[in-house]
Amino acid sequence: MANPSLFQPLSPNDIADLVAEQPLAWIVSGPAGALSSTPLPVQLECDAQGRPLRLLGHFARSNPQWRAFAEDPRATVLLIGPHGYVSPSWFEDRTRAPTWNYATAVFEVDIELHDTAEDASRLLQHLTDDMEQGRPGAWRPEEMGDRYFNLRQGVIGFHAHVRDIRATFKLGQDERDDVFDDILRGLWNTQHHSLARWMRRFDGGRGAGAISAIAPTPKPIDAEIAGFIDSVIAEGRRLTAGRTLDWPARREIVEQVRRPWCEGGPSIARTEEIFADTRHGPVRLRIYDPVPGTSKPTLGFLHGGGWAMFSLDTHDRVMRELAARAGMAVVGIDYALSPEARYPVALEQVVDVVRWLQANGAKHGLDANRLALGGDSAGGNLTTGALLKLRDEGEGDRIAAALNYYAGYSPDCSPQSRRRYGTDADMLSAAEVDTFWNQYISRPADRNHPYTHGLLADVEGLPPFFIGIGECDVLAEQNLAMAGKLLAYGIGVELKLYPGAPHSFIEAVSVSSIARQALDDGAAFLRRTFKIGRALAAVHE
Repeated sequence: MANPSLFQPLSPNDIADLVAEQPLAWIVSGPAGALSSTPLPVQLECDAQGRPLRLLGHFARSNPQWRAFAEDPRATVLLIGPHGYVSPSWFEDRTRAPTWNYATAVFEVDIELHDTAEDASRLLQHLTDDMEQGRPGAWRPEEMGDRYFNLRQGVIGFHAHVRDIRATFKLGQDERDDVFDDILRGLWNTQHHSLARWMRRFDGGRGAGAISAIAPTPKPIDAEIAGFIDSVIAEGRRLTAGRTLDWPARREIVEQVRRPWCEGGPSIARTEEIFADTRHGPVRLRIYDPVPGTSKPTLGFLHGGGWAMFSLDTHDRVMRELAARAGMAVVGIDYALSPEARYPVALEQVVDVVRWLQANGAKHGLDANRLALGGDSAGGNLTTGALLKLRDEGEGDRIAAALNYYAGYSPDCSPQSRRRYGTDADMLSAAEVDTFWNQYISRPADRNHPYTHGLLADVEGLPPFFIGIGECDVLAEQNLAMAGKLLAYGIGVELKLYPGAPHSFIEAVSVSSIARQALDDGAAFLRRTFKIGRALAAVHE
């Protein structure tokens, strides 16, 4: 190693984050020639300044290694974090030798055994909470029932008090700038993103341009929409004030932030709220009828918000705009939000509402036999899932058209889309996409169910789609992919890509000509589908 002093941690947080990211470690003990070793998950506890105090873990009671700690508590804990081979094939200068970048930590500890049922429960619960946090359908030990008590009796806990730490973060600190950049790009190109991220953590800012040089340059956000985005993000951060909020509190803030942007717009002659019966209880519907007393098609609209936020109120203006511009009745569907109601609750509510509308719509002035379904973002995902489910249950002819804006068709965003349009500065970050999906689905397998992951579905027999895409949206790639899939199956698709538009852009209709154009385009698609004359679709600002 060229200069070990270069490879030291920059702060105690580096060691804590390394253990949190890679908690499986080797516990090594015993005299020379008679060493014992066991790979175990550990958790690190630190003092108020972030300095490591102890590692927590547990042995299987059947493992003989723990018994020796009563006489000699000394042990070494070895942890290997992200690591990878660095190939000279990545370098402009191919005279250089290969190397290996890595992050490791070696803890010299004294093991203190904790051999009570309460100790075992506390350690197992703590570990489970950490490992299950943020997972869809997070598991709890109580779900094992009586088997958990047998499991608890079979383990013995320990606190490994830290005497000394030797950590090495060999992450290119000794490389020339050009070689460092070559390594970063090589890691990126070979999908070693975790190691690349740790290299950036230790690079002092010198690698900032390495990845951007090979990544597509983001297009600028349209100036009119940028004002909306900046306002919404800034006001949300002001109201959040750095707090970690639960979902009900988050919803209160987004409702408050969105409220001014729903003001103005068309006046609708009749607005009425009713309830539809579904297998999951009553669902609130809001009817927007621009011309009462005349026969007209109906659009069932599903708001976005990652299945976890937003409401009929946040999308009130969007629904009024569509009703006026298309000359159709629009019915907002107030489906149940996650994580309180996880998949498939909202999807099944939507399917049941479609059936209810066709059975009862005429009583409320709706021609639900000429029915379209649509939405934005998560609402577009629910639209697609509902169409697939209805088709699979022999009811595909219930829906004549789909109207989707920047829908989610996959839980997976490519590394390129994440870097280009999924940053923390964007309207929808890739991290938020991950969070929303994990809060929506009930179990990991749901990620790949065709009713959630539309790109995996057989789309034969679906009705024609309108797909409106924001060019500057982390979901743009999957929307383009879905359009291609539909076309490949012979499904009619009207695709519109809106330059400079990010996620959520149709909500900026009060200030954005692009948003108004997108709503006009969607309305025109519906009018053509249902052969509605333009005179019925006049917009009254």
